[in-house]
Amino acid sequence: MKKIFLILILLVFSTTPAQNVFKSQKQIYLAEYYAHQKDGKNALKHYLEAIKINPKVPISDSYLEAASIAFRLNKNKVAKDLLKQSITKQLAPFEFLRDFKSLQPYKNSVEMQDVLAQYDNLENQYYRELKNPAVYMEIQKLIALDQIVRENDQIFDKLAQKIDSANITKLIDLTKKFGWESRAWLLLWHHRTSFKENDFVWNFFLPYIEEEIKKDNINKDFLVDFYEFKNGSNHLLTNTKNEALFTLISLGNINGNKNYSNITNLDRRRKSVGLPPLYFDHLIYNTELPKDYQYNPENLLSDLNNL
Repeated sequence: MKKIFLILILLVFSTTPAQNVFKSQKQIYLAEYYAHQKDGKNALKHYLEAIKINPKVPISDSYLEAASIAFRLNKNKVAKDLLKQSITKQLAPFEFLRDFKSLQPYKNSVEMQDVLAQYDNLENQYYRELKNPAVYMEIQKLIALDQIVRENDQIFDKLAQKIDSANITKLIDLTKKFGWESRAWLLLWHHRTSFKENDFVWNFFLPYIEEEIKKDNINKDFLVDFYEFKNGSNHLLTNTKNEALFTLISLGNINGNKNYSNITNLDRRRKSVGLPPLYFDHLIYNTELPKDYQYNPENLLSDLNNL
């Protein structure tokens, strides 16, 4: 389970350089909306626009979904380029790409087979294009140490606090010198229990992250999991009713929460952290809507454009 969690983190929180992070994310929301409407032409247009704005923002899933749409539209060259970029920009694992559900109808295509045959070269290209390879490798070493400590409960009990403190101290130093490296999210997550408290970790990272969000160098929803975790922890400590602030789909939802706080203002709060209306999650992911939630679906496209 721990290894699966780490793989998920590395896929989702991949390296993201500065500039126009949320602008690119908005295009992904629009692409997902049009894909759900079976409007492949517009869906592909917005996926490609997201990549044009910042190719490091769309996760590998987005590249592969876009590729499947391109195949359906008989744009095989575009599909092949997207498959290649899923590796060179987001390091999509070989098996993940090969077995991606939406691509199965095209698994025997010349384009798919050619990309899979080139996988090692494309993987090497990913590393060649890293802005700060030494920093990337240093972060990878910190993550490896982080995970080794957590493989054994006895070692974890003895060393986790010491290792986490050393790792985060090193991360602060690297961040000051080179900026935020998104794959370090896991290291910061281990300090979620002190989020917004007066300690050396958050005295540095909270104002730093908030400033980077303002500059559109870090996505606006970056702190959502931390806020949800803090909120849930406070409810546990005070033995009060736990209600989510922004989303139930969160690593911070430690209580298996199924209710929202102040449902009337939920979408306003979500917009403040760059999340689309809750109805979008219902439409795309088939999540259940709260009974008191009111939303006019006719406004969704406009709301996505105006996030």
